Amino acid sequence: MKPLTEFSPDEIKAAVRERYSQVATDPHCKFNFPVGRRFAESVGYSPKLLDRLLRGMYESFTGAGNPQPYVQLFTREILLDLGCGAGLDLYLYAGKLGSDGGLYGLDFSPQMIDKARRNLDQMGVKDFDLLCCSSDQISLPSASVDIVTSNGIYNLSPDKGPVFREVFRVLKPGGRTIFSEIVLQAPLEERIRKSIDDWFRCIGGAMVEAEFLALMQGAGFINIEVLSKSRNARCGHKLAICAAIRAYKP
Repeated sequence: MKPLTEFSPDEIKAAVRERYSQVATDPHCKFNFPVGRRFAESVGYSPKLLDRLLRGMYESFTGAGNPQPYVQLFTREILLDLGCGAGLDLYLYAGKLGSDGGLYGLDFSPQMIDKARRNLDQMGVKDFDLLCCSSDQISLPSASVDIVTSNGIYNLSPDKGPVFREVFRVLKPGGRTIFSEIVLQAPLEERIRKSIDDWFRCIGGAMVEAEFLALMQGAGFINIEVLSKSRNARCGHKLAICAAIRAYKP
C-alpha cells in the first residue's frame, strides 16, 4: 500500500469519498473505524430515540462523538451540517428548529446524500436542502446561515484552513459553529500515520488541540471554547480525545 506521505490532497479527498460512500452503501462491511448504532449509543444517542428511527439513519453513523447536547437552536435560525452523512444529526436538528427554521446538509459522497434524502423524506422532514460538495467549497452565499455544525469532518480534510475559512464565510455576523472533533493532547509519531487507513480513522489528519484552536482563530473566529473532552471508540490512540468546540464569527 502506498504510504500516506505520498498521497496528494486530491488523492486523499478521493479516497475518503470512496471509503465513506462504501459506508453508505454497505455499512455492515468491516471498517477500521466504528460504524453504526452501537457506536452511536456509546457516544450518547438515546436507544429509545434510535428505536423510533429508520435503520438507515444510524447504520452508517461514523461521527467523532455527539454534538447534539451543545447545539441550542432558536426560532427562524438557519443551520448547516457539514458531513451530514445519512442524516441522523440533521433529523434531530430539524426537530429542534421546527417549521420556521432552515436546514442544510452537506456531504461530498453522492451515496450519502442520496441516503440522507431518502431517510429524511421517509421520516417526514420538510424544507431541507442537501448539498453534494466539498466542505472547503461550500455552495452557499456568504453570511447565509446562523450556525454550522459537524461531527468529525475536519480530520478527513487534507487542508483544514480552507474549511474553517468557508465556515466563517457562510456564517452571518454573530453566527456560531459547534462541532465534535478528534484532537490530540500531544504530537503523534509519524510512524503512527503511515497509511491512508490511518486517515480514515481520523488519526492521520488529527492536530494537537492548541494548534487546531489556533487555526480556528486564524480563520477569524472568536470566543473559541472547548465545551467537553471525552474518549470513545473513535479515539484510535491514547493521545486522541473527542472535543466538543464552540466559536463565533464577530
